[in-house]
Amino acid sequence: MSDLTTAPPTGPDLPDSRRRALRAHLMDEIHASPQPARRRRLMMMAAPAGVLAAVVAAGVIAGPWNDSVRPNPTTQVLAGDHDAALVFLDRLAAMAMARPASGATEGRYLYVKSRIAYMEFTDNDKGSLDELHDREIWLPLFAGGKGRLKEVDRPTDLGVFTAERVQPDLPQDPDELLRKIYADSAGKGNSPDGQAFTVIGDLLGESMFPAPTNAAIYQAAAKIPGVELVRDAVDATGRHGVAVAREELGERREWIFDEASGDYLGERSYLVEDKPYGKAGMITATTAVTERGVVDRLGRKP
Repeated sequence: MSDLTTAPPTGPDLPDSRRRALRAHLMDEIHASPQPARRRRLMMMAAPAGVLAAVVAAGVIAGPWNDSVRPNPTTQVLAGDHDAALVFLDRLAAMAMARPASGATEGRYLYVKSRIAYMEFTDNDKGSLDELHDREIWLPLFAGGKGRLKEVDRPTDLGVFTAERVQPDLPQDPDELLRKIYADSAGKGNSPDGQAFTVIGDLLGESMFPAPTNAAIYQAAAKIPGVELVRDAVDATGRHGVAVAREELGERREWIFDEASGDYLGERSYLVEDKPYGKAGMITATTAVTERGVVDRLGRKP
């Protein structure tokens, strides 16, 4: 198998389309190979109300770490491949366009069940991962619907809100979408690029959009400086996948996908350098989507 950490011999000055084509055969090898809410969130940037209101409304109630799914940090701190990430995101966009339409949404709810754990800080600012636990959310896909969030057997009422707040009307042109994300995120997060990556990552977890919008989300992500491909990443349930990642201020955040189907599996964040609250390799967040579907009644499961 080709080494995905090796820079392309053609150099960085070729047009994006040519560079992606030159890396496509590497992604084919990837595809064919076998796969082996914290109470006080680390690096949780505020999401723009117009783009991520569902995530903001839902919030996170985080509930010690399951060592059986802890990754080997020495294999995860290596630099990823930027060009391969662009090819993979292009592939995800194509797969999104090929998915069948979801159908009518009036009177229906998006249901997502996840396993999650987030960093919790003590009074002396030392970090530890919360207990891995279930999160369930019902998001109305119609105006005036009432959503529900349930974590650790404690239901939380999300209140009444319009469909625009649950499923924002996002541009289907990737450049326009990315401009909107940057504009809505201005002044938030540690950097504009880092905040844009955070916003798109949150959109992947608990939202539902038409196929062209989903494709635009992946294409917009490819335009964020610093995105890279991580060959092997592990979600909160131990599933292995390919990750699109980005590092900022000594922490790497990964969006993990099934390499064959392109399905979003979850995300993981961990330190890539020592910090006052933890050592390199320390997990700061881990999630896994275990069930997802559209239901016709609040509280019903697919």
